[in-house]
Parts: sequence; C-alpha cells; structure tokens
Amino acid sequence: MELRVDMIGLRFLVAEQPKQRKDFDSGNLRTSEDGRPLMQVQLLVMDGERAAPIKVGVVGDPGLGQGVFVHPVNLVLNVMDRKGDTIMWWTADGLPVASAVGAPALDGAKSAQQKGPGK
Repeated sequence: MELRVDMIGLRFLVAEQPKQRKDFDSGNLRTSEDGRPLMQVQLLVMDGERAAPIKVGVVGDPGLGQGVFVHPVNLVLNVMDRKGDTIMWWTADGLPVASAVGAPALDGAKSAQQKGPGK
C-alpha cells in the first residue's frame, strides 16, 4: 500500500548527508535495476510548530548537503505486511532543492537534480 502525503504547510530540511543503502543480509551496497545507487536521506519535516525526522529513499545520489531545504517529489509512505509484521518506509521520486523555504525548485535546479551528478 502507498499513502501519498499532503505537503501543504510542510518544510523539509536535509538533516544528514545522503547515504547509499546496504542490503540487510549481505551488507552490499544497493543499486537500482539500471545500476544507480539507492540512497537514503534523513529529512527533518517541519510544520511551523513541530518537527519530526524521517528517512526517505531515492534512486540516484541527490547531491545534497546538510541544512538544505528540499521539496520532495511524490513523497509516499509505503506500508506492507511481512511475516506478520507491518513494515513502513518513505520514498520520493526526487528531492530538488527548494528555491525558497518550502517552495519547489526552479526549473534549472530540477534539471540538474534529475540529470544526477556529473551529467
């Protein structure tokens, strides 16, 4: 099940440097089917009164540093049942830098984000 998030009034701040995800069993670095790294980014979600940390999975290195405001694209809370346990994880299609606090990135920033590092 995928639960889409209403992001009106929320701001997202990169709390830690992105890290490539590792396979739980082998410890090997995880990649997508096309060979791009599967990354995890810890964000601080703020609503003007409260804040909460979440870890968001994205495909490809988003090239973000700590303290950068981002605008998650298609932020989803994924939920599934596995062997009687409920497992939840966050994913986003991208994390473009916000052009102003809480606003989506400008087209140029989105283009650079989608191309990935070194492209």
